[in-house]
Amino acid sequence: MAATHELIETLTATGGSTTELEFTSIPQTYSDLEIVWSFKYNSFSSSHASYHNTYWRINGVTTNTVYPHVYQGMTYGSGSGRWYYNTATYFELLSGIAANNYSSACGRMMFYDYTNSSTTGKSIQSFHSNMSYNANQYDRSMMVSSSNLNYASSVSSIKVYAYNNNYFDGESYMKLYGIDRSA
Repeated sequence: MAATHELIETLTATGGSTTELEFTSIPQTYSDLEIVWSFKYNSFSSSHASYHNTYWRINGVTTNTVYPHVYQGMTYGSGSGRWYYNTATYFELLSGIAANNYSSACGRMMFYDYTNSSTTGKSIQSFHSNMSYNANQYDRSMMVSSSNLNYASSVSSIKVYAYNNNYFDGESYMKLYGIDRSA
């Protein structure tokens, strides 16, 4: 039998008032999780790339739970690069979330072995792109990031924060899917 891929929940931002979106009470009945998302920020005056980042917190944990992670990216007009971050309290997606007068940034995030309750084994991988990223006048960017979670608990909630209390535009959404590979 083929693996199943089932929609668990969809979250949509309320334009002008949403600074975070959160999946709570994630069922522990799947092998892996997938989040498909499309984000725009409401208009803001930012010429600094960090204002276009998002931060993802797992299970509301505020201690260092994310193993060192690596980002790779390509931005038209400024080349490509790799970044490395030490252990952190959140999983960060670098640059590429657009303001509302630009196109959305879209991506796919996978949580592998999310029910694992040991301190190792849970893995996060994210892929996203944007065709009109305006902080540094890029007209396209592609990012890949990867990390592991470091805590003895399965994933039961996932929250994304807009950087510096920016607001997600009303067209922003996330969809959470459960994948069962046990078949």
